[in-house]
Amino acid sequence: MRCILRVGLAMVLPVWCAMAAEVSIAPDRMLVVDGQRTFMIGLYENPGDDAVLDEVARSGFNLVHASADNAALDRLRSRRLYGWVNIGGRTEIGDNRAEGEQALKDVVAKCGSHPGFLVWELADEALWTVFLNACRQPGSWLERAQIFHKNADEQSARMAAGYKVMKEIDPHHPVWENYAAGNAHEQVAAYARGADIIGADIYPLMPYPTHPVDISRYGLGFVGICTMKMQQAAPEKPVWMVLQGMSWGDTNDLFTHKPEPAQYPTFDESRFMAYDAVVRGARAVLYWGTALIQKDAQIWKDVMKVARELADNQTMLSAPDSPLASAIEMRLFGFLPWSVSGADALRSASPLGVQALGKVVDGVTWWIVVNELFFGFSYTLNGLDTLNGTTYIDSTTGQTATVCDGALSLSIPRYGVHVLKPKG
Repeated sequence: MRCILRVGLAMVLPVWCAMAAEVSIAPDRMLVVDGQRTFMIGLYENPGDDAVLDEVARSGFNLVHASADNAALDRLRSRRLYGWVNIGGRTEIGDNRAEGEQALKDVVAKCGSHPGFLVWELADEALWTVFLNACRQPGSWLERAQIFHKNADEQSARMAAGYKVMKEIDPHHPVWENYAAGNAHEQVAAYARGADIIGADIYPLMPYPTHPVDISRYGLGFVGICTMKMQQAAPEKPVWMVLQGMSWGDTNDLFTHKPEPAQYPTFDESRFMAYDAVVRGARAVLYWGTALIQKDAQIWKDVMKVARELADNQTMLSAPDSPLASAIEMRLFGFLPWSVSGADALRSASPLGVQALGKVVDGVTWWIVVNELFFGFSYTLNGLDTLNGTTYIDSTTGQTATVCDGALSLSIPRYGVHVLKPKG
C-alpha cells in the first residue's frame, strides 16, 4: 500500500507543480506571468465578502494579499486574481540555520505550487521598525543612532543570507520587500540585497486639512520622488509602490480624531499619484488602507475607478519603455520659461516638475505625462524627430497635438495626467 501511495504521489506532484504560475522578471524590470508581461495592480485588503471581492476583480485588480493556504488562493483564482503571501521575518535566519531553513520550506510547501500564487512578501517596513525600536532606547540621540545603524546592518545581512536560502528552496517566485517612504537611500540599497522586488508606501495626504492652507495637497508629487529614490537604491530591480487608499484620520492608533471630517484623496489625486509612480519607474501600484473604509465611500469608488483605468491600459503600462530621450521644457502661464527637465524621469535632476515616459506598444510610441507641481504649465517634449507628423490625443481630455520639428506641446493642469496615444 505504501508503495502504491509513493507511486501515486510521484505521479501527482509533478502535475501539480507544472500548474504553478511561471513568474520571472524581464531585464527591464517588468514582471512576466505565464509568458505575459504584466503591470501589477494590487490590493492589501482581502475582502471577506465575496461580492466585494467580485467588485475588486471587475475593477481590474490582478493581485490581492492572501493567507498561506490553498483555499484562500483558490478563492482568488476563481476570480482570475493572483495572491501574494507575507512570510514576515522568516528570511532572517539566525544561528540555527536548519530551523530557519525548515520554516521557509514549510511555508513554501503550503502554497508555493499553487497556480494562483505569485509573490512572497517580507515583513512590512522592517527597516523602519528597526528605526522606531532604536528611538525607544534609553540614552542620547547619538547613542540611539548608533544602535539603529548597528541593528540595521545586522538585520540586512541576515535577510540577505536568508534570501539566498529562500531562492534555493523556491527559485520560481520573486521576493518583495516594502519600505517606509522616509528610509535612507543607502540603507534601502543594503536591504535590497535580500529581495527581488523593492518599493515603499507613501500616503501624502494629511488626516485633516491644515489651515489656512492645506499643505499636504501641495505635496502629492513626492510620490514620484519616493519612487525615483527606490529605483536609484536598486536600479536593476522592479519598484512596486504602495499608495493611499484611506485617510490617516481612519487610523485610530496614530492620530487623535478631530470633530471635522477626515480628508481623502480625490479621484483626480489618486489617478495622479498612480501615474506619477509609473512615470518615475514603478512596475506595480498597490493600495493599502481600504480595509478601514466603508465600501460605499467615495474613496473606495475612486480607487476602484483608478484600478479600472490602469487595467484598461495594461497593454501600454506593461509595454517596454521607449528609447527616445525627450527633454521637457516647461512654461508657466504658457510663456514664462520655468525649467527644462532631464530626459529620464528615473534619474531626473529636476526634483519636481513635468515628467514624461514613453511606451512602445506594437512598435508605436505612446507618452504618459504628469505634472508634479501645484500649478499648471505648458510643456514641450523635445527630441522627437523620428515622430514628426504624429498626432497624439489625450485619452481623458481629448486634447490633441502634432509633433512638429521634433517637438510636442500641450498644456497640463496642476497634478494633471496625459495619456497620449497616437491618433488614427
